[in-house]
Amino acid sequence: MKKKDLFKNMPLMSPLTSRMDASKARGFTENFEILSANSMINYDTQKEYAPQDVSIIDHYRFEGMSDPGDSNILYEIATSDGIQGILVTPYGSDCPAHVADFVAQIPQIEKKHDGEAPDTTHAQTPIDTTPLATSGA
Repeated sequence: MKKKDLFKNMPLMSPLTSRMDASKARGFTENFEILSANSMINYDTQKEYAPQDVSIIDHYRFEGMSDPGDSNILYEIATSDGIQGILVTPYGSDCPAHVADFVAQIPQIEKKHDGEAPDTTHAQTPIDTTPLATSGA
């Protein structure tokens, strides 16, 4: 019996690399890098942006298949002067503090769901309004 090669038709690119290519095809062609809690640069032009000059249009998280600590996030970014690009950085405990600080200051962060806001009611903790029973011995 001949053994099947299960990986024969798998693409060599990782999901992150595939997403980067898809983002670039959607017009997010520049590469950004965060230098400090108050400064992000366009890697190619070296133009600097402050958090208030940036909008996150969409974002995607990735975990390594063999190492959950290998976690990255890709941000699709639009700047106030109309430049669109991507920023890829670690997330979670591996995220550098200056990156987390910069992203926390960005006034507009969106996550697209076919043009609609996601339904988050399932994530809300229900409030129990029943009175507590008291023992009256």
